[in-house]
Amino acid sequence: MSEEINMGQTWEHRLALRLPRPLYFSALLIATFLSAAYISFQWFFGFGIESSAFGVGVFLVAGLVAPVVFFGPYNHLDETDVRKFYIARSVIRISRLTGAAGVLVFMGLWESIQVSQGREFLSLWGHLYAGSSITAMFLWSGWLVGRIGYFLYAGIWDKPSLLSSTLDLLDLENIYVIGRSGLQGALVWFILIAIAGTLILPEVGSGLWVVLPLFAISAGGGLVLLFAPARKIRQLILEVKREELNRLAPLLRQARDDALSHDSTSEGRLADLLAYRNKVESTQEWPFDSSTLLRFGLYLLIPISSMVGGALVERVVDLVLD
Repeated sequence: MSEEINMGQTWEHRLALRLPRPLYFSALLIATFLSAAYISFQWFFGFGIESSAFGVGVFLVAGLVAPVVFFGPYNHLDETDVRKFYIARSVIRISRLTGAAGVLVFMGLWESIQVSQGREFLSLWGHLYAGSSITAMFLWSGWLVGRIGYFLYAGIWDKPSLLSSTLDLLDLENIYVIGRSGLQGALVWFILIAIAGTLILPEVGSGLWVVLPLFAISAGGGLVLLFAPARKIRQLILEVKREELNRLAPLLRQARDDALSHDSTSEGRLADLLAYRNKVESTQEWPFDSSTLLRFGLYLLIPISSMVGGALVERVVDLVLD
């Protein structure tokens, strides 16, 4: 009973288990709600509609729908199965701290953008203005990014993992494929950044203090998604390597003693065991190869191209108008 008291579900879990399927319908509902809330706010206070809010909305919809991607197949489980996804409340508390840290980081980025536009530092927080709802959405994005980054790092959203007993160090290609699965998530992230950046840059400008934060968010998020599954696979391989080397140690000592006692039949066995130990020690732990890193670099060009392209279009328009 005490164990159940110390366990709970994050609201991301509850969201994933309760949202209607399919995924795109859930995303449409969230996007519609956020758009309606934004337009109502701007209309009520007489502010103009700014496209950058919809770019930030891309971040929010992606963050809110992310749990459905991980837990979608489980949203029809009974209560007994659902309780398998309860986690320690201490983890939930830490996630709130990382969410708050994300808000502070995004607040700093937002202030950098505002200062680069010629506004005074912290001058926009004391009153409503045309970008108030955009600021609120941007900070909410920081909350989501901070929490989701922690959940990925801590493995909270890991799908049922492989057992070390099923791992064969002589045949790891299938395991490496799982470790490289974060590459697909990074691709989706870069596409979302590119779409959001296309909507945000025309509103906030394309100065260095705007592009650099967006690039940092883009690259950082992509790296987190890339390394999240790879880190788990590496830990599993390291565990199996340690077990295998520990199992080989007494066999090697016995084969060595036999060989030193001039037992000719044990010399070949000692050589085979030494070769196998070298094979185990040299087994690659990270599931990446050169093609994986090359593809990640090419994917990273997607948001960079959108930022550079947006900046060039803005400059061309300014030249034409001038």
